Amino acid sequence: MEVKEDHMLSPAGDSEPILRIAHFLKPISNTIEEPPSGFNPSSLFDPEEWPLKINFIGWPRPVTEKWVYWVDQLKPKFEYVWKKVGIFEAIMSTKCCIKKDHNLLFGVVEKWCCETNTFVFPFGEATITLEDVMVLGGYPILGDPVFITLQDQEMKEVEKELILERQQLYKTKSANARTRVWMDVFIDKGNELEHEAFLATWLSIFVHPYKSRVVNSSFFRVAIHLARGNPIALAPAVLASLYKDLGLLKNILVNLSKLPVGGDRLPMEAILQSPFYLVQVWVWERFKNLQPQPMLINYEDPFLFRWHNAESENLNVDNVRLELNSAKNHFLWRPYVRFAEKCELFYPNDGTWVFKTDLDDTMLSFVRCMRVSELVGIDFVVQYLPHRVALQFGMDQDIPSYVPRFNETESVAWENYNRPISDEHVYFPSRLFEADVTTRYAEWWKKFVPNCNNFVKKTVQQKRSASPWKHRPCEGNAKESGNDDGESCRYALRNRVSSSNNATVAQHNLQFHSDMAAGAKQTLIERKESDDDVLVFLKEKYLKNQEELTRLAREQEHLERQQEEVLQLINSREKREEVSSSSSLVF
Repeated sequence: MEVKEDHMLSPAGDSEPILRIAHFLKPISNTIEEPPSGFNPSSLFDPEEWPLKINFIGWPRPVTEKWVYWVDQLKPKFEYVWKKVGIFEAIMSTKCCIKKDHNLLFGVVEKWCCETNTFVFPFGEATITLEDVMVLGGYPILGDPVFITLQDQEMKEVEKELILERQQLYKTKSANARTRVWMDVFIDKGNELEHEAFLATWLSIFVHPYKSRVVNSSFFRVAIHLARGNPIALAPAVLASLYKDLGLLKNILVNLSKLPVGGDRLPMEAILQSPFYLVQVWVWERFKNLQPQPMLINYEDPFLFRWHNAESENLNVDNVRLELNSAKNHFLWRPYVRFAEKCELFYPNDGTWVFKTDLDDTMLSFVRCMRVSELVGIDFVVQYLPHRVALQFGMDQDIPSYVPRFNETESVAWENYNRPISDEHVYFPSRLFEADVTTRYAEWWKKFVPNCNNFVKKTVQQKRSASPWKHRPCEGNAKESGNDDGESCRYALRNRVSSSNNATVAQHNLQFHSDMAAGAKQTLIERKESDDDVLVFLKEKYLKNQEELTRLAREQEHLERQQEEVLQLINSREKREEVSSSSSLVF
């Protein structure tokens, strides 16, 4: 992370440059002359013209009653283990149904850049990050790699027994290890390997599906570790598979678009093994102009259920392209801040510096999301470049620099992903902070990205809104305020608050949430938006705040009564002492 003073602009280009202290993700390029690596124009693909069949084997089919029964049967016994290793949400999300929108997928894949693993829109770069995979898919970021081995003899024996069970299936009439046949072997059979078999089934169907829905024996080791409460970092593996399939599909679209019009049309087939539904849900979460009506979910429901059976508008590819290209004011850089409590994400109220020795797992996960690294997939490695999309983490954006590869082997790539934090302390932006881009980034973007819709404007006709959603603790020139070392920024260190200050902290938090709700309501009125899930969220937050206010008022009243009683007791005691003293003088 790099902190420096710079001239900053709104990502939408609708503000005057301001000089302030800004926070950037490294590495940063030192020149605006370096062209963006691998940027290529979008290929125009017409699904009516080109014969392309896509086999989304990673897109869950409507779940069977057998699978739902198995999940519900094992949940009471193993819920604690699933939560410990961070896969509970992912397992429960398997009951969710995401309806496919092919035109939406074609439209967004056209924007994919295989060199940077980002979508290139006219208003800037964006991508699916580890944070998206963690929130939408429920996959853990921390843990051991997916290529972990078995060191314990007992675990090796379990693997042998699972392999033997799988081999036995090839001797049956079905002569294969399809998941439905595999489930029949273990459901309600009292088999001591049932939990490991269940997890292997889940990994083979929903995480990294194998062809023909066969149980993949290479997942037995991961399943055995998970069953024993050993966390496995599944998020980087899932994201790596998404990047791989996005690149595969983009290259197919490019090649098809180069075929001569009117020529022979040999049918082509693309096999996508990743959970590609996460790409569609990612678009829904971030593009307000492409969102269907989300579901209202309970607090305990997986986050993915917001889009359970959601119906798209069935736009054709041309209309999807138009919506994507004109989404400058409709794109949500940080959609999950509204659900921070439910998603258990560390989105502090104020910009916060935390010493690396004080980072808990939630904070460490967010640090991994913001750090360039290698992603180890199933037998392949891809590059992760979040410094190109810093706005998605509430960080300011400067020109991204080239990042060397560390992908010689899986072990080398994993060491790069799992490397220690080098900074002594880490900055976490406020949940309400709207990050900006540097003026030189805006110039660089206009210079090298075609059709950027005049991102940099010579004349700005309106100032940036002073909406309560905008949190600017360090606006202006730090030196003019008499503080050369950047202390003009209002940093907040994460402190351990004693129990005696709980009421004060609650009042401050309550005031913040009340202001946030009021500000959000005002913003929604001004913009005339009709985002029902936001309104419900604000209503729930308002009611929660009212309950907290009532509780604090009762506590305050109780403390005042206690104080009054103590004062009365003191006065009574003083009077008795005076009477006693007077009596002594008389005698």
